[in-house]
Amino acid sequence: MSDTGGARQVWIYIGEGDSNNGQSVAQQILYALREAGCPGATVLRGVGGYGVHNVLHSDLAIEIASHLPLVITFIDRADRVTRILPTLRELVREGVIAVSPVEVVLSSHRVGGPFPRHLMVSDVMSRNVASVRPEVPLGQIVTLLIDRGLRALPVVDASRRVIGIITDGDMLSRGTTDLAVRLQRSMPISARAAQIDGLARHPQRAADLMTPNPETLPDTLPLARAAAVMAAHNRKRMPVVDIDGVLVGMVSRYDLLTTVAEGMRQRPDEPLDLPAGAPATVGEMMLADPPAVSAAAPISEAIEALLDSPLRRAVVVDADRTVVGIITDGDVLRRSARRLPGGALSRLAAWLSGGERPSELQVEGRGRSAADAMTGPVITVRVDAPVSEAIRLMMAHKIKALPVVDGDGHLVGIVGRAGVLAALGEHT
Repeated sequence: MSDTGGARQVWIYIGEGDSNNGQSVAQQILYALREAGCPGATVLRGVGGYGVHNVLHSDLAIEIASHLPLVITFIDRADRVTRILPTLRELVREGVIAVSPVEVVLSSHRVGGPFPRHLMVSDVMSRNVASVRPEVPLGQIVTLLIDRGLRALPVVDASRRVIGIITDGDMLSRGTTDLAVRLQRSMPISARAAQIDGLARHPQRAADLMTPNPETLPDTLPLARAAAVMAAHNRKRMPVVDIDGVLVGMVSRYDLLTTVAEGMRQRPDEPLDLPAGAPATVGEMMLADPPAVSAAAPISEAIEALLDSPLRRAVVVDADRTVVGIITDGDVLRRSARRLPGGALSRLAAWLSGGERPSELQVEGRGRSAADAMTGPVITVRVDAPVSEAIRLMMAHKIKALPVVDGDGHLVGIVGRAGVLAALGEHT
């Protein structure tokens, strides 16, 4: 924290039971301070005290009510304190807010990598986790995956211990469906309904489809270690369990990278503290020479290119290899939905899911080019940019992969969240 314009210490006095709309005022204050970029705040719980109503509260006498005072205090720049005060006044309906000038003689934060050392997986994971029991039928599983926008579904026993996991890949590899769930979400509603109706007649249950004994992460695992484990197993998301192996959450690459991006936002003038041995620039972690097609290339050529890409993306370039667009399998399906009849669209989706190329696609796609399916303009990152710039762009624009360009804007590579997370995890 710099001392630009002087520093202020804020003291907020409230009761531990104070709430707004059923939510703890103390928790609301902490969320507001974090969102405003304040570098830290501390909540102190009193052992005794009384307020303007002269009611004595204490935890020293069992017969006296335990509605004890809470004190929230933080130190920040004067300008940021001024900006956050109106929000604090709105949240604190009963209590005291005091501000005093302070002299900051030392301001530092924990070092040792891009992830705050005091944070564990439990601090960033999603807690509202869908799961299924082993006997749940296939149709219900697919419906849950599509309706909730999920890519993985833990299978749990009666005690909610994780015994398996079901992914797109599991269902495709077992021949249960020829359409990846992520692509089914891009299909018209009628096509999705027909697919689910067909799956309802399958006899498979969760126990038949799951990968048994999947890797899990302890909820007390430090974030840097979690990043390393996810990178080593090439996992986009993993179940989180407590000390008894009970499912308590799911953590994703996005969750971890969001934490890093938030730290960068709060400390914009400080370089990202990368672990020893980590790549320093985008060029050191990118995939070189990604599949690329011209804007005039037939749509079938663009699909072949994206199927060859580990990131399932084809970059569209002009004659000088300047990036003009990018194509994903979802783009192809969404932009083909109105042109192709239902059967042809399903066969196209099956090809994009790893099946055989439909013989009639050339006729149905005649006159269609990569330019018709691409998304543009495209956010790119320079090959010599620091890793932090790739994180900032991915999180700010909510994109999973960035084409990498040289100083002249020519395509030289592509980088995805997996590559970034591998760079941030623990290195030996």
